[in-house]
Amino acid sequence: MPNKTTNSICLLLVAAALSVTGNIYAEIAPANPSALRAQQDGTVTGNVVDAYGPVIGASVIIKGTTTGCITDMDGNFTLEGVKNGDIIEISYIGYKTQDIPYTGQPSINVTMAEDSEQLEEVVVTALGIKKDAKKLGYAVSTIAADDLNKTGSASIATGLYGKAAGVRIASAPGGGTGSVSISVRGLSSITGNTQPLIIMDGVPIRNGNANNDGYWSNQRIDSNGMVDINPEDIENISILKGAAASALYGSEAANGVVMITTKKGKAGSGTKIDFSANLTFDKVAYMPEIQKEYGPGYDNFGIGSNADPQALTGFRQTRVDRNGNPITTPNRESAYTWGAKYDPTKTVTYFDGTERAWEPIDHNQWADIFRTGVTQTYNLSLTNATEKNNVRFSYTFNDNKPMQYNSRNSKHVFSLNGTFNVTNTIKFNYTANYTTQNIKNRPYRISRLTNNYSGMFGGFTDVAYIRDHTVTSLGYVNTISAINGGDVNTLTPDEQFLYTPMGATSLVSEYFWQVFANNQLEDHQRFIGSVNPTWDIIPGLTLSGRIATDLTVDKIETMNNTKTAHVFSTNGQYADEQYGLKNSRYSIVYSDIMLMFDKTFGEKHNVTANLGWNARQESYYLSNVSTNGGMTQENWFHLDASVLQKNASMTKQELLRTGAFLTASYGYDSWGYVEGSIRQEKTSTLSHGNNSFWYPSASVSVLYTELLKDKNPSWWDYGKVRFSYGIVGNAPEIYRANMVYTQESKLHGNNYIINFVPTGIGNEAIKPETKYEFELGIENKFLNNRLGMEFNFYANTIKDQILQTTAAASMGAQSMLMNVGELENKGIELNVYGTPIENKDWRWDLRANIAWNKNKVTKLAEGLDRLQHYSADGDAAVLESHVGEPMGDWYTYTWQTDENGNYIVGENGLYISDKTERHKVGNAMPKLTGGFGTSLSYKAFTLDMQFDFRIGGDVLNLPWQYMIDAGNVTDAIGVRDASTGGIFYYSDTEDVSDKASIHIVPADQISNYKRGETMVNGHYVWDNGLILPGVKEDGTPNDIIVTQFEANDNMYGWGSSGASQTYADAVQKNTYVKCREISLGYTLPKSWTEKFACSNLQISAFARNPFYIYRSLKLFDAETTAGTNWIYQSVVEGSTASSRSFGFSIRASF
Repeated sequence: MPNKTTNSICLLLVAAALSVTGNIYAEIAPANPSALRAQQDGTVTGNVVDAYGPVIGASVIIKGTTTGCITDMDGNFTLEGVKNGDIIEISYIGYKTQDIPYTGQPSINVTMAEDSEQLEEVVVTALGIKKDAKKLGYAVSTIAADDLNKTGSASIATGLYGKAAGVRIASAPGGGTGSVSISVRGLSSITGNTQPLIIMDGVPIRNGNANNDGYWSNQRIDSNGMVDINPEDIENISILKGAAASALYGSEAANGVVMITTKKGKAGSGTKIDFSANLTFDKVAYMPEIQKEYGPGYDNFGIGSNADPQALTGFRQTRVDRNGNPITTPNRESAYTWGAKYDPTKTVTYFDGTERAWEPIDHNQWADIFRTGVTQTYNLSLTNATEKNNVRFSYTFNDNKPMQYNSRNSKHVFSLNGTFNVTNTIKFNYTANYTTQNIKNRPYRISRLTNNYSGMFGGFTDVAYIRDHTVTSLGYVNTISAINGGDVNTLTPDEQFLYTPMGATSLVSEYFWQVFANNQLEDHQRFIGSVNPTWDIIPGLTLSGRIATDLTVDKIETMNNTKTAHVFSTNGQYADEQYGLKNSRYSIVYSDIMLMFDKTFGEKHNVTANLGWNARQESYYLSNVSTNGGMTQENWFHLDASVLQKNASMTKQELLRTGAFLTASYGYDSWGYVEGSIRQEKTSTLSHGNNSFWYPSASVSVLYTELLKDKNPSWWDYGKVRFSYGIVGNAPEIYRANMVYTQESKLHGNNYIINFVPTGIGNEAIKPETKYEFELGIENKFLNNRLGMEFNFYANTIKDQILQTTAAASMGAQSMLMNVGELENKGIELNVYGTPIENKDWRWDLRANIAWNKNKVTKLAEGLDRLQHYSADGDAAVLESHVGEPMGDWYTYTWQTDENGNYIVGENGLYISDKTERHKVGNAMPKLTGGFGTSLSYKAFTLDMQFDFRIGGDVLNLPWQYMIDAGNVTDAIGVRDASTGGIFYYSDTEDVSDKASIHIVPADQISNYKRGETMVNGHYVWDNGLILPGVKEDGTPNDIIVTQFEANDNMYGWGSSGASQTYADAVQKNTYVKCREISLGYTLPKSWTEKFACSNLQISAFARNPFYIYRSLKLFDAETTAGTNWIYQSVVEGSTASSRSFGFSIRASF
């Protein structure tokens, strides 16, 4: 039992507690009971909204006290203890604070207005460090979530088009599985990586390249890591453009850094549920317009050269139907469409055996190559945020039926993001993003339909019929009937095409066989997660750590169906069928630790410093096994089915990069800021002793409106000038610096292994490319922040460019990797934004940006004055970089001209190409890029439009070259007959290429003749004559008659460097102004939505890529290229069709 001592202590503790309690109540109790009643009687209720609905979690306090509350899910509040004369202060991050005098009113309704100065106050910089925007001495572009998701973009990158000065976006057609590339301030490498580093929530993540090796390397449209990031989970994106901004990332930062911040709950905002749904329809757009006036075949020149007398009539009578009866068919159902003019009064037998009128298909058949794509996206997120902890969970389901037949893309994305406060000084931030995706058949590239004559179709070609009959009822490829010289190896002769639908080889049929019978199934899994504990050791001193991972696991099965029944094989091998299994695993493990100091001394001196270390380990594993020689059983998709020894390969890669860094800044009196940083980095990609590098930066910013605030006019709100200088790098690709051998297996009983030395070897002394950049920037805001501008000038030099150079013969290799090149960039960026109208009902926001960049190659390897990047058709057109010139010059042969610039024609009446040397005919780099947009709101309606543009920059348009020769597009109609300006003529011989025997029919006699029917001296009269502008070799005006087919075939046909074609006209300006996005939204009245507990409900209709205001590129979309590097983005060679998208969306909050 307790003793006396214990009892005495207990009594003392109780007395002390009563004493303390009494003191507490004495401090807060009013002087008298009447005062208490007065305070309790002052109760105010109210509602806080913004332009879009309730403001949740807004702070409502009695100014100068701690008495207050926060708004609930509907924006409502109840504030007690208010006295007459008190000021009620209502505030929320990103909005202007409002002070409302209390005069006894029972309720207050407040509409919050955005504070643009606050909204831009904090930005995310390198290593995830948040800083006041006014303190930064370098350029950072920030794009908010609302600007990314207005039109249901499949990728966050495609939502960036035209929204940041100096940032170019290029997305390969292909819907949600197409790759995306980002270019920041031009190019920083001649041959190396040009993609920026991607950081998500402070963690470097996988991005990579795609489709950079041409059609034959990969015939499908691939994607890169950027497309995995879910736009619905993004809070904002910050783009670090200059070297000073990104120097803390060292050798990975030469191309800029894209910082992605994902959504999380806002402290004190309570529980919130958000739901969104998007439905999008994709239609094929911007494809070549097939001409519908003239049918397939050759003109009379082509007939003569091909010895096909039946073609004189435009039809052929040598084919038979399935019963052996003679039939009339088109002269030559081929890619060439220089044949007879369509005449619906005539009939022909089609290759399906039916009789059809001689008239074209009534629509552009590209619509039959593709279908209407449909994408559905649903997102549900749950947020719970208190003052202590917050968590956000999100689930997104995306189902995409692409425009390509027999394709499907289904994706599930789970996201978890939150903060847990263990104590007042220790907290944990955590993120987890998991993506699981199943892709059936990425889109095939259409190069064989645009770049190969046997794949081009004319106006009479029933593409839909070919599509529906390429695969037979037994699952084999359809062929041509043997009765007309086709294939006897078929089990379904009644299903065969009666004759070839597209010339000797039908690549249209081949394309559809690939689409329907060659299947590729992908199982894609990706997890990105991090844990970030922080400890506020003392006020102003914080320790932060992070451990993170980015893990991607892919399984790809290739199942190419049996094309021809095994019964017809003569050697037991079946080359067109295959099963393949590819497994890959890519992982990043990242960690960092950082000590952060932030202290203000007195009222004018602020000092910050960050000291830290980080490490990044990457590993990649790939195994690839496939059958060889076909499969032992038809469509038995198993590795054991391989007829011959299986093909097998494996790749393993490891990378470790570490860095120690220090940043420090000093701010004086809210107007002057100085910052410096340095990073010391080591990388395993380079040899020991040559793998450590330093990357410093420095910046200064002066807010002259603060410095001179007593002299500023009232309309000038903000002004800043800044200077920065930094050094960053671009590391060589993994193992590229090493001597890598190719090793054979032990085969045929050999007891030894053969190693092969590559012809191009590495160099252990290689080091990263190094970028030195200076930047000057000016920022201003006027008229209560309703007008703003930002101007940037930058100049950089990228030294130690990594190039493969000629090696000494004694080294046993042809080339060696060296740091020998040098590249320069200079550029200007201008960003302007304003709000010309803002009142109770209306708000109109305008925005525009423009960027100019000019680069120059200042140095290559010793003795080397040019570097070739790309060659087309046996060097007929080459893409090169020359010392002293911008990167990416196009060189082709040109036409011979006289001293007055007149084209010279030969004896055949055709232009003569000058093959003595190639001439520069264009450059791939754009002169100007940018975008502009408008957002107009009236009450609950908002109309938003976004445009982007590119001025200059030439691409090689290979399909245009070939299609103009083939004559199957509207641009190729030219002079076909008298109705299109043709000259009447006849020849003394059957050979119309004998120009000396051609005579022009006198004008007064033309009415006596009819094309292809009337004869003069036993020879037909034609009305498709053409005289090309120019002079003959003797200098006299050209008077030699040719046909449009002759002219086009001479100028535009396929041809290597030894042929007549020059390809000069195929190098075309890629200037365009494009409407990228349109959205029209309506926010339903709260009086409607509150009936079902909805705090905000918005519906909208939108369009993506709806139209061009202007485009210079002929036949194709200006963005129809594939690949993520600048080289393949400079060549149009048939990726897949572009799309025009329309859709609807709904967003609701509860």
